[in-house]
Amino acid sequence: MATIQELEALFDLQDETLSTEFKAWLDLTTPHGKATMAKSAIAMANHGGGTVLMGMGGKPPQSTERPAEIARYTADMVNAAVNRYADPKISCEVAHLNHPDTGFQHALILVPGGASVPVMSVKELPGTIAQQRCYIRKPGPKSEEPFTAEEWRALLDRCVRANRDNLLDAIRQIVQGQPITQAAQDQIDRLLGFTDESRERWQSRIEPLPKDDPARFKKGFYEQSFELVGVEPAANLKELRDRIYKAGEVKLTGWGPFIYLDRPPIGPTPAGDAIEAWIGHPDERGRDGRHSDFWRVNRQGCMYEIRSHDEDYTEKAVPGTVLDLTIPIWRIGETLLYVARFARLFGEDPEIAYRIEYTGLKGRKMKSVFSSRYLSYERECVVDSVLMQGKTQASVLDDNIDEVLLQLLTPLYEAFNFAPLNAPLVSDELAKFRNSRF
Repeated sequence: MATIQELEALFDLQDETLSTEFKAWLDLTTPHGKATMAKSAIAMANHGGGTVLMGMGGKPPQSTERPAEIARYTADMVNAAVNRYADPKISCEVAHLNHPDTGFQHALILVPGGASVPVMSVKELPGTIAQQRCYIRKPGPKSEEPFTAEEWRALLDRCVRANRDNLLDAIRQIVQGQPITQAAQDQIDRLLGFTDESRERWQSRIEPLPKDDPARFKKGFYEQSFELVGVEPAANLKELRDRIYKAGEVKLTGWGPFIYLDRPPIGPTPAGDAIEAWIGHPDERGRDGRHSDFWRVNRQGCMYEIRSHDEDYTEKAVPGTVLDLTIPIWRIGETLLYVARFARLFGEDPEIAYRIEYTGLKGRKMKSVFSSRYLSYERECVVDSVLMQGKTQASVLDDNIDEVLLQLLTPLYEAFNFAPLNAPLVSDELAKFRNSRF
């Protein structure tokens, strides 16, 4: 997924490239407009993906205003035009950006690559696109059929690589096991019981607070619960405290999960057979809703944490209205890596059951708040909560965190009108915080 800066940089090009095509505005309600768009998308998909920038005509390309009679492009409109001709079907994204000089708004058609077979045309429009033809991008640049052995070889090599990647993913799952499997009912019941018990402890803490206190998380929150299945309990609370501290020595962001601040009134304290910490304590100076976590861990290896939505405590958004495109990857990804480190202090490779629930989602829109990634349009959530639960091994979290996180977070992103979540997005964001230790 291209960033906003990468898309904006296309306006500075003085000519097309193999992965960037400039086109005058097309009326996608007409046969000519649909066929022309389809031919460009087919060629770009066979090239491995790229961008078609609309409203840039001439040489060098000039920014032109979209005619009033041409409707503003949407992804549905573009894909309907393209897939009238393309087989297999192509799922394009549409972005809208203003030209830095003219101020005119342009549509950018983001065409994906990665097809495991060549994309072909299935219909014909004389003079524009032919039936049963395969189009590629060629030097010039231009979109034409492959004629030489080298052109066919390059196209087929891309398809073979895509098939190889799919095959390797399948082999990886066979050898290493599925990243996430369904937890047994007794595991789910135990985890739910610990979650309810811990939530009650948090509610007893916030009960004396004023109704509008930010530590109440009135706009919503997310809960993370984990159980280390079948491990020997920590011998005592001191040993448990040392393991919590040890797991937190690796810091990937400035405010990580199960944060250990060793000072009153927010430091970890014994509470029966568990240790708990409440960063939202009213005696803590300068606290805010974004830094009011409550967590609880017991000797048996059950873990609970409740945290606010970061988006509700920033000047970049109205509280309760958005969920950032990348923050779930950062927050849940960092938590899973922490839990894997903590689990290995109980055994060589413990199984980990998990329960993660996001609440306060209804009416929120997913968009970029803290990152420069571009989302073609805001995706609204119509349900108030999303629950994700299952189990995996500590070793799988260590070795395949990308696959685990992609599978785990899919229900959350789907709840936002099928917001895009794919392997490159997850891998890129994980790499950012794993390479930026604090």
